[in-house]
Amino acid sequence: MALLQTNSNEAWSYFKDHTSIVSMFSILVSILFFILFVRSFYKQILPSIIKQRKNKYFYIGCCLIALSSGYLIVHNIKQNPLGQLFAGTVRYMNRYNAFAENKKKRASMINQNLSFSENNKKGIYVLVIGESQNRLHMSVYGYGRETTPWLNQQHNENPDFLLFTQAYSCHTHTVPTLTYALTAKNQYNEISLENAVSIIEMAKAAGYHTAWISNQVQYSAWDTPITVIASEAEQQIWLNKNVGETTKTNFYDEKVVNGLQNIKKYDKMLIVIHLMGNHGSYADRYPHQFAKFQGRGKQIDAYDNSILYNDYVVSKIYDSASKLPYFQSLIYFSDHTDAVDQGLAHDSGNFVYPMTYIPMYMFFSPDYKAEHETTFNNLKFHQAAVFTNDLIFNTILGVMNIKFPPIYEEKNDFTSNKYDDTPTRFKTLYGAKVIQPYPNNNA
Repeated sequence: MALLQTNSNEAWSYFKDHTSIVSMFSILVSILFFILFVRSFYKQILPSIIKQRKNKYFYIGCCLIALSSGYLIVHNIKQNPLGQLFAGTVRYMNRYNAFAENKKKRASMINQNLSFSENNKKGIYVLVIGESQNRLHMSVYGYGRETTPWLNQQHNENPDFLLFTQAYSCHTHTVPTLTYALTAKNQYNEISLENAVSIIEMAKAAGYHTAWISNQVQYSAWDTPITVIASEAEQQIWLNKNVGETTKTNFYDEKVVNGLQNIKKYDKMLIVIHLMGNHGSYADRYPHQFAKFQGRGKQIDAYDNSILYNDYVVSKIYDSASKLPYFQSLIYFSDHTDAVDQGLAHDSGNFVYPMTYIPMYMFFSPDYKAEHETTFNNLKFHQAAVFTNDLIFNTILGVMNIKFPPIYEEKNDFTSNKYDDTPTRFKTLYGAKVIQPYPNNNA
C-alpha cells in the first residue's frame, strides 16, 4: 500500500530528509559493485553458460530449478513473504474499491434509520486533520523547544480548550489511518469497510451541510476511500493543483484559511480541513520566516520549524472558525506521526512506536459548553485516557449529538461516560501491535 500511494516527488523528499554522507557513500559503493557484477556477467558468466548449451544435463538442471521455484511460489504462497505482500495488497485494494461501489447501499441503510439521527439544532463544527505531526516535538506536550507557542497559551489560559495526552494513530500511513478514522470501521468492531458509513455521509443524513478543504495532492482522486469520502461533501476546495505524481504544494497550509472564509456558510455545517502539515520534505512545509530552529541537525531543525508553522496555521483556522455565528467546536488530530528522532519517517515496515504518538486537541464555544455540559465534562475527564484515532468517528458523532444506533458505539466514544479506557485493549497497525502508553510531561 505504501508503494501504491507514493510517487517520485515523495520518494525524492524522503531521500533528501533521510540520506547522510555515510548512506550516500554506501549507495555509491553498491552501484559500483553492481556495475562490476554486470561487467563480470557479460565477460565471464555468460560465455560459460553459452559453452554449456550442448550439455543436456545443464538444460535439465535449469528446468528443474525453474519448476521447483514455480511450485514453491504457487503452492506455498501463504508461507511465502513475497506472495503474502501481493496477496495482502490485492485484498486491501478490493476492499477500497468495494467501499466506493457500496455508496448507494450505505445511503439506503442510513435512510431506513433516519429517524434515529434527527438533530435540528444549529451549529458549525470544524474537523482539522494534521499530517505526520509528532507530539514529542510539540512544546505543549513538554518538548524543550517552543514549537507551539499559541497552543501553549491556549492550554494555560483558555477554559474552552482540551488537550489529550494519550492519543495514538491506528496505522502509520495516511490512507489506512483515515479510512478507519473517517468511517464507522475501526480496529475493535466487525463492520466491513465497504459497509462502513463515513462521517460526511452521517453528517449529511443528520441535516448538516458539509464542506471539504484540502491542501493534500488530489492524486488518483476518485479511486481512494479518502477522496471518495471527500467527494460526498457539497462543497469541495482542493488547493493543491499538482494532480498526479507529485506531493508538491502550490501554497503553504495557511491558504486553507482563505478556503474557510470563501465557502458558503450555513447555520448547520461540518467542515473538514485536511492539511499538508509536517509531511516530508520538512523544509518545504513552511515559509522562510518560520526557520527559527537550528543546531540539532538539518532534519530535526526543519521538522521543528514545520511544527512551529503548523501551530500558526491552526491558530488562524481557529480565529476564523470561532468568529462564525454558530461555531460550536474545532477538533484537531494528526493522521500519524514521523519518527523523526529515529530517522524513519512513518514506514510501517520499520515500525517504531513514536510513529503513533499523535497530538489531539479540541476547542468548544461557551454556548456549546453550557448546552452540552455532560459531553464537555466527559471529554475533560478523558484527557489523559488512551485513545486511537480510528475512534474519531464515534467521538465526532458524540460531539455533534448524532445518535445512530445501527453503528454508534458508546464504548468507543470519548464523549461518553461509558467509554472503555482499558489501556490494554488499544492497538495500532490494524490490530498487529498493542499500544504502549507514553508518559507525556503534560499527562
